[in-house]
Amino acid sequence: MDDNLEEMIRDVGEENFERAHVYDTLKSDFEQPLYPGCSMFTRLSATLRLFSLKARNGWTDKSFTEMVGVIEGDASRR
Repeated sequence: MDDNLEEMIRDVGEENFERAHVYDTLKSDFEQPLYPGCSMFTRLSATLRLFSLKARNGWTDKSFTEMVGVIEGDASRR
């Protein structure tokens, strides 16, 4: 999956993320697979993809939270 996430983070600037105290988390989530053996999504790319779907489809916060809960429940059964 080529989302150009590394390029986007670089464009914003590491120093800006460091000031916001999120750089290490973003970098870790960018590098960590969504689940062991997953090569299609990282934690960050999956999160961004879900938020993109939410925005494009006008999901309410409640429906989005419920959907994420379902996904988390399914993931915990692996």
